[in-house]
Amino acid sequence: MAKKQQPGWQFKLSFALSVFMLFLIFGYFYQSFLEIRKVKPVSVAIEKIKDSSIRSDTKSEPVSGLGVGEKSTTEH
Repeated sequence: MAKKQQPGWQFKLSFALSVFMLFLIFGYFYQSFLEIRKVKPVSVAIEKIKDSSIRSDTKSEPVSGLGVGEKSTTEH
């Protein structure tokens, strides 16, 4: 079976759309790269360390063995 020839305008339109999509994809990655560079890695690491230390300080001891409706006798 022979392939049906595609009209010239259809090929040009498909090619233009594919090039446009390629530019959009590259633009997205370039913009993401620029946004990532704005964030200082050291400050992000410090924030995560501070956040984890705050969470570990405020953790309450889990109370196990209590049924539904029962209250713990230890109060903080």
